[in-house]
Amino acid sequence: MDPSRHRRVAALDSAACALSPDAVGAKAARLAQARRLGLPALQGVVVPAAEAERALALGAEAALTRGPGGARLAIMGTALDPALLAELQAAAEPLGASLVVRSSSALELDAAWAGAFTSYVGVAPAELETAIRGCWASAFSRDAVERCEELGIAPERQRLAVLIQPEASFGVSGVAVIAANDTVTITATRGSPANVLSGWESGHRVAVTADGAVQTPAEMTGVEPSIFQDVARLSRNVRAAFEDDLIEWGWAPERGVLLLQSRPSAPLPDQEPPSDPPAPVHGFAVPIAVRIAHLAAQYGGPLGDALVLPWAVGSADFPAPSAVAPLASADPAGAFAEARAIAATLSAATWGHDGHRSAESMRQASEALAALRDGLQEGALATLDAGRLLNVAQGVRLVALLRGVGRHLMEAGALAKVDDIWRLGIADLERALQQPHRTLRRTAVAREGWEPFVYVSVAANGSAYTGTPASPGIGAGSAWFAGRPDSIRPAQRGVLVVPHPLPGYAPLLWNAAALISIGGGPSAHLIEVARSLAVPAVVGCAAGEAFDGTRALLAAVDGSAGRVTLLQA
Repeated sequence: MDPSRHRRVAALDSAACALSPDAVGAKAARLAQARRLGLPALQGVVVPAAEAERALALGAEAALTRGPGGARLAIMGTALDPALLAELQAAAEPLGASLVVRSSSALELDAAWAGAFTSYVGVAPAELETAIRGCWASAFSRDAVERCEELGIAPERQRLAVLIQPEASFGVSGVAVIAANDTVTITATRGSPANVLSGWESGHRVAVTADGAVQTPAEMTGVEPSIFQDVARLSRNVRAAFEDDLIEWGWAPERGVLLLQSRPSAPLPDQEPPSDPPAPVHGFAVPIAVRIAHLAAQYGGPLGDALVLPWAVGSADFPAPSAVAPLASADPAGAFAEARAIAATLSAATWGHDGHRSAESMRQASEALAALRDGLQEGALATLDAGRLLNVAQGVRLVALLRGVGRHLMEAGALAKVDDIWRLGIADLERALQQPHRTLRRTAVAREGWEPFVYVSVAANGSAYTGTPASPGIGAGSAWFAGRPDSIRPAQRGVLVVPHPLPGYAPLLWNAAALISIGGGPSAHLIEVARSLAVPAVVGCAAGEAFDGTRALLAAVDGSAGRVTLLQA
């Protein structure tokens, strides 16, 4: 009988590790496969995901009354089974006196989970139990819990294994991505890759062409080109073995180049310095385009399109929803009816005073708004520039009424936030008022109708900055600066701005039209999450002084060219 069948800790070289990512996690399973194929990966042992089930269940129970923090404390206070601990210590003894303890989950096959779980470096054998519990507890970090909420996964179902390997002291390390033409783009740093992966550092770009030629930046002077050639060779071997196009690697003098992790990922965009910004689209470089862009970023959505934009375009400085206090009402349906009546009155007054002319002008304005939103027809701007809002106070009352209805639905559990109301259609809102305890579907992360117009208008009227392209595509909206990963997510979809692309910001990407990072580089785990969600991103953008908190900004982001344009409200 095979004695390994009764072991609870699996050696990385065992068949079980190579064949079962659900049991040992994607990271451990891939490294086990690599070692079996002779690829350079460190030996190790794995605590399978099944051993975490009891701890995660205790965490879920504690979370019901004490929240995620209480869940983590409950897990950290749970002792490992003595038999498991004894077996683990015996299995880890040959690995040395300084260990790396890494979370390993099958969820990490999806780039949306990049950087979600905790790992520890420099762990002594006597500290193994604490480090393992810390890995398990990371399933209830704010970051992981919010990713679970967005993806519909219960935190206790995360199947979290733990991989233990010897610590290696790296002279140089980083990330490598191989393109279809066999060119390998390497992001390199001296020492550990941790700061590059976590987003604190950008690293330095090294290119190795298919014929082995190495293009090394000045910052990597002194590093033997053969090291990067070995990294490129490892990238090609990994792709041939697993079809993975991204590896994390490290080079140690006594060990050579080592494979730390591999997974599929979209290739990095071209990182050459972007060209000068294109000339503005002339037809949109006018004040009315700026006015409509701000309104569309704040109120864009079916309800805003129907009840706010048709008359608010006649005001040069109509306030944002957040500047208007919700107006409470004992009769939300009556408040909604009043808001609709005000909207009709304001629209008529904005576009004329005699009945026939007003009706015709209102029709033309409605068609012009649709032409801008759906077709970027710049000729519609002249039509909309003729409107004049004469009663701003009534417009503010309409917004207050609708935000009051939004608060009513939020308190009833139908909306997540007050200003989610702008994303509802009139029929949806009427149904919600009839069934206020029915949860309404959250806004999907997809480009909203006004986003192309906002992008073009900001690009035509704003100030341009350059950075490093990180995730392709374009996005636009109100810029919101999140100084910390635990910043509160705004109701409106907008452009997320962060100091560094730290993994903890990942939950905020589900509500983002684009991402701007002042620091960091395109190899950060957060950028992998952005690519997986199709969120355009630019990193290393020298626009930090613009986000001083004293002014509202619209942002347009071209993640393919590494270009950001900002427009002050």
